[in-house]
Amino acid sequence: MRDLRYIHAADLHLDAPFLGVSRSLQAPRLAGQLRKASFTALERLCDLCEKEKPDFLVVAGDVYNQETRSIRAQLALRDACERLGLLSIPVFLAHGNHDPLTSRLTAVAWPENVIFFGPEVSARAVEIEGETVALVHGISYEKTEESRNLGRLFARDATFEKCFQLGVLHATVEGQSALRYAPCTLADLKESGLDAWALGHVHKHVVLSQRPFVAYSGSIQGLHVNEPGPRGCLAVTARHDGVEWVCGHVFHPLAPVQWEEVDCDLEHVESLDEAEARLAEVLNTAAAEAGMGCEALVARVVLRGRTGLDGLLRQKTVQEDLSGRLQSLARGRPCLWIKDMCCRTRAPRERDLRRDDILGEVLRLAAALRADPERFDRLAGGALGQLYTHKRAARFLSVPSESELLSLLQEAETLCGDALEQDE
Repeated sequence: MRDLRYIHAADLHLDAPFLGVSRSLQAPRLAGQLRKASFTALERLCDLCEKEKPDFLVVAGDVYNQETRSIRAQLALRDACERLGLLSIPVFLAHGNHDPLTSRLTAVAWPENVIFFGPEVSARAVEIEGETVALVHGISYEKTEESRNLGRLFARDATFEKCFQLGVLHATVEGQSALRYAPCTLADLKESGLDAWALGHVHKHVVLSQRPFVAYSGSIQGLHVNEPGPRGCLAVTARHDGVEWVCGHVFHPLAPVQWEEVDCDLEHVESLDEAEARLAEVLNTAAAEAGMGCEALVARVVLRGRTGLDGLLRQKTVQEDLSGRLQSLARGRPCLWIKDMCCRTRAPRERDLRRDDILGEVLRLAAALRADPERFDRLAGGALGQLYTHKRAARFLSVPSESELLSLLQEAETLCGDALEQDE
């Protein structure tokens, strides 16, 4: 049996608005780059298909945002599919929670090489020189809210037992996202008997299983600072070893705009001159290490360490002045933009937990939370958990990691401590 090659993409989010980002940066040039970033990534996806000449392309949902019903996005997708049609590359497309079937404009005429999956699981053949070499199974969301376990609806087609069989699904595999759409388990997917799965919804590239090959390709363009690093698609090669299909993959970066959280250690730094020098150094390093094809690096700068500048660096005006100076020093490619600056430094002195006042209570509470993971988890999963998983807030906020929650605790402790000490 011949080897098969396909490209797996998902979560294109064409014409994503990046609300508030460009305004907060007051950078019209970056606003323009962000506005066209998802379209540039789509064009690069087509360039990759032209270069790699895969047997087919799969897109696992959230091609565009239902909220905007962007004609520009749907026409751009149509044009891309027409381009791939000229290369005789079939496109298998499943709809997700951001682009359910009801959001597709009926006035757009789609080329013949595009296969849209409907609201029920179906399988379509990939034929090469009259021979069926693969079956692609898929399903689309009929509406935004999809709580069913769609993974359990897939099953291998015994009629084409020797063919490579791939599942295309936009879903939350257990443990991969707090936003649960079409939730399923890895065991559900494996029980289908399919040889591989091309998943969408989780914006980070992750391989969940090698046999069968189960992977999220991630988004082709990061949408905010909590989606750092290169974003792109997977080029997958499926080879039959005489017993089963084995898949190898290569990640290809596509995103022209890359987000990063850049840490700057200011331990024992006592002058703004030295602080500025360290900041310039870490930003230049981040720009030099940006992924291939990155045209703009948008950074959140996080200040850390014990420093006598702690109180000064917490002033918004000081952060804005430093950001402005550092921005003016940034030259070359990729362009560097400072989104914001987060001060997580600490004063050089240790505060006394034995204090018999409100400040002492704050310090002891923070220390107790750090020492008791279960208590900390209850706090994080309570009011904070409701905030980050709220239907509307989830569009703009990502659930923080454990390290991010600890940083929030540290910042709250420092702010309370500074405010209470000023009142003494």
